[in-house]
Amino acid sequence: MEKNESEKKGIVVIYGGSFDPPHEGHVALAAAAIRQLRPEFFYFVPNFHAPFKEMRPASFDDRAEMIRIAFGKRFMHRPGVEINSYENDMRETVYTWKTVGHFRKIHPDKDLFFLMGSDCLRSFKRWQRWRYILKNARLLVGIRPGFNIGPNEAPFVPLDGIFPEAASTEVRLNIILDEKINGVSPGVVRNIKKKGLYFSRESQMLEKALSPERHAHCVNVARIAAEIAGSRGMSKHRAAAAGLLHDCAREISVEKTKSMKLTGPILGKYRGETVLNAPKLLHAPAGAKTAREKYGVRDPEILEAIQLHPTGAPGMGELAKLIYVADYISAERKFDGVGALRKLALENFPAAFKKVVEAKAAYRSGRNYWSHPLSLELCRQISEAE
Repeated sequence: MEKNESEKKGIVVIYGGSFDPPHEGHVALAAAAIRQLRPEFFYFVPNFHAPFKEMRPASFDDRAEMIRIAFGKRFMHRPGVEINSYENDMRETVYTWKTVGHFRKIHPDKDLFFLMGSDCLRSFKRWQRWRYILKNARLLVGIRPGFNIGPNEAPFVPLDGIFPEAASTEVRLNIILDEKINGVSPGVVRNIKKKGLYFSRESQMLEKALSPERHAHCVNVARIAAEIAGSRGMSKHRAAAAGLLHDCAREISVEKTKSMKLTGPILGKYRGETVLNAPKLLHAPAGAKTAREKYGVRDPEILEAIQLHPTGAPGMGELAKLIYVADYISAERKFDGVGALRKLALENFPAAFKKVVEAKAAYRSGRNYWSHPLSLELCRQISEAE
């Protein structure tokens, strides 16, 4: 880049992303871009969040406030620094080429840069209309530790500095599990907890509602559920929320659950025999009702997972299968072979699911326990699939 030409034209940096929440990786990239290019304009562009894409997605206003906290007044009060609502205002997922085109129209004579980490660079040529992006802006890239630049990477301008590994998904997971939150400024953490973002308020409510032992079990199920979800390319946060809430009604008395006007597949045409033979199973539909009414869950897959975690059912969804298995292999379980089963769940989940279905059936049979018709149908389905 010719320095005199750039100074004459002026530089614009576009920094798009979820910022959900903003972490030290975001801060390091933005600070390096300001330091190295001294742009005339620097735009944070938080993307649009589709409803139900994640559990409790933070609103644009919440994320904008967290950006201001994370980057501090010194950064945010610099001339030309702005949190831009373009993508959020579109009310739909906006591809990067559209965002670049938008700012190209605003700044037709400026030198445009699109800022990103090297993790995005690897997939850049699979982005929609990536050539259009390169025609209208240059890529400004912070290289993460251990990243090797391949021969076919898109052309980019490297940022000077070392950029920490950080992921908003892991931060959100630590928040829902109430574990130590690394890589996020204390001010952002305080803001998250004050506003109850990322299911943190509901997580605290659940801890107060359950005994320490039951809550520990729920956390263990949430933790292994998130781990399995990550190995399968599923949302860790949704899996953790389902695991955390799967037993949210387990300590409600049977008599009270009988009066809760419950619905769902465990009941339905099986209501009479379920209440007669295994009334404790009512905690599952009661849990789905409680999750919806007390904890504000609207995600049908999470509600299904809570409903079916003790019995399973033919045709159950992938998240429901995951919680069914996670409940059986959570960390406090000590039966023979549980370690191997946990390993199998991460390496070959369908095989682990089959083993859990069979193990539960064998346990009930060996003790002459009543089996719910849905459990029997699931066993037959598993057997016929062999």
